[in-house]
Amino acid sequence: MEFVVDYWPYAAALLPTLGVAFLFYWIIRYMIEADRSERKAIARWNQEHGDDLKGNRHPVIPTRTSADDDSLGESRDS
Repeated sequence: MEFVVDYWPYAAALLPTLGVAFLFYWIIRYMIEADRSERKAIARWNQEHGDDLKGNRHPVIPTRTSADDDSLGESRDS
């Protein structure tokens, strides 16, 4: 029983540090795991939609045409 009484202050001082270290490890592990699964999902999506990435996609922002110029309400004649 004397062993517990002598070393309890040391254990009590180390327990919060070990608890925080465990929480840090747990959080970082799940962050890395989430990143890994996200990268797998992105790779799977890219593989399924590979044609879009090879230049066969429609432009996101349409190019301006002469009809679009008139719709702005400005006259080009002046």
